[in-house]
Amino acid sequence: MIRYRRLFAALAVAALCAPGTWLRTEVPREVPRDIVMARIAGAAQTPLLDWRVEGVWQYSTGPSRKFGGYSGLFMLGDKNLRAFSDRGYRFTFPTPDTPDQDPAARVISLQALAEEPLNWLLWDIESATRDPATGDYWLGYEYTHAIHRFTIASVPDGVRMLGEEVEWSKNSGLEAMLRLSDGRFIAIPEGRSYAMIWAGDPIEGGKARRIPFENPAESYAVTDMAQLPDGRVLLLMRNLVWGLPPFAGLLAIADPPQPGSTEAWVPRVVLRFDGVLPPENYEGLAVREQDDGTIAVWIISDDNVSVFQRTLVAKLVFDPGKQSD
Repeated sequence: MIRYRRLFAALAVAALCAPGTWLRTEVPREVPRDIVMARIAGAAQTPLLDWRVEGVWQYSTGPSRKFGGYSGLFMLGDKNLRAFSDRGYRFTFPTPDTPDQDPAARVISLQALAEEPLNWLLWDIESATRDPATGDYWLGYEYTHAIHRFTIASVPDGVRMLGEEVEWSKNSGLEAMLRLSDGRFIAIPEGRSYAMIWAGDPIEGGKARRIPFENPAESYAVTDMAQLPDGRVLLLMRNLVWGLPPFAGLLAIADPPQPGSTEAWVPRVVLRFDGVLPPENYEGLAVREQDDGTIAVWIISDDNVSVFQRTLVAKLVFDPGKQSD
């Protein structure tokens, strides 16, 4: 029965994502002029003492191929978020919980990442990570299996094509990538049971070491990662289920892999989204420590250019000082 349910869910996703199906709408290619934000859910408790919801917001615009499809996210300073899409665009915007923001000034920018000749090759962004000390950031791509580095000014600053180093299909790859505070990089390829670890910046060379990744939730896949202030790694995970939209989500947590260790990386589930967040295709994750020591956890969804899906931004708060049963 489980096998058939997952088959139906997979068919639903294929229908949602396949170009030209009736589930998609024909949209113009211009950059949208107006992006509207609306709060669709307020503060709420979760079943756990150390987690709560502070709000969920929906971002929408007129029909456009330039907006939506966000698969990577990070904090840009204390009050701004930057999301990256599988259409090669970056969306920079203030955190929607900021009460003193002028609504007309909430959206900062929506811009293409790369100019010709790179924009036709590097566009399907699946992961993003940033060095808070320098402002440099790195993007991971599907299809080309590339890692692209940018300066703090968003100037392209080096590309590495993984090419024959990996055996991934074109529609899978660097689904989640994270620069750890010690300078190592860790990536989890889509559909694989291992993690890849570089000793330093992958753009500068060096071969990735592979360690086993033990999935803490059967049939779920990691879609993004972020490092908490205490050094632990928070993982965003998604599963295909029966329904519209056909997704379930959760958060898991793990100590970072030890340098040089060959032991399996084993996260544990800390929060399931059922009954906590609206069901969506959550693919981007960012964290920030707040003044009171709690952790703001931001999550963004990928709408797959589907009429049945939305671009949602959710804020959860994690309180490490409280112990859940």
